[in-house]
Amino acid sequence: MNIDNMDVTFALSVIKESMPKSIVAANTISGDVHIQIKKEDLIEFAAFLKTDSRLEFAMLSDLFAVDYPKRPERIEVIYNFYSIKNNFRVFIKVRSKVDEAEYHSLTSIYNSADWFEREVYDMFGLKFKNHPDLKRILNPDDWDGHPLLKDYPLRKRPEPEEIKMDAPGYIELEKI
Repeated sequence: MNIDNMDVTFALSVIKESMPKSIVAANTISGDVHIQIKKEDLIEFAAFLKTDSRLEFAMLSDLFAVDYPKRPERIEVIYNFYSIKNNFRVFIKVRSKVDEAEYHSLTSIYNSADWFEREVYDMFGLKFKNHPDLKRILNPDDWDGHPLLKDYPLRKRPEPEEIKMDAPGYIELEKI
C-alpha cells in the first residue's frame, strides 16, 4: 500500500475491524488519527500495529505523557506510531489514575521505547512493567518527585548552597 491509498478512513477501518474490543474512543484531529485504548490491551495493540501487513507501523517515533489533574483518569500516555511504508501516523492514547500509573513496556516490540519510557518515568513517575533498565534519565537518581506532574511544587528545587558540588572536575568560580 502506498500513500495514495492510505487515508484516515482506511486506517481507522482496519484498526476498528481488527481490534474492536480494545478501542475506547477514536477520532481524527487535523487529519491525524487519535485512538484511545484500554490500558491492559497496549501490548497486543502495539504488536498488531507493527505486524499488520496493511498498516505496518514499524516505528514508535515518540511516547509522552500528559497530566490532566481534573480528570478522574488524570494521566494520559500518548504513543506516536509511524508507518514508513505508508507515510502515515497514528496516535494511541492510554489513560490511568495517578495511583494506577503502571504501563506495559513496549521495549520488546519497539527498541525506541527504551529512552522514551525512561523519560516519562523520570518526569511523571509512571512505571513500565518489564522495562530492561527503568531509571531516571534527566534528573539525578536522588531527585525527589516527578517535575511534570501538575501537583509538583514549583519551588521544589534546592537552593544552590544545598547542592553538594563534589562532582569530578568541579572547580569553584573563585578559584579560577
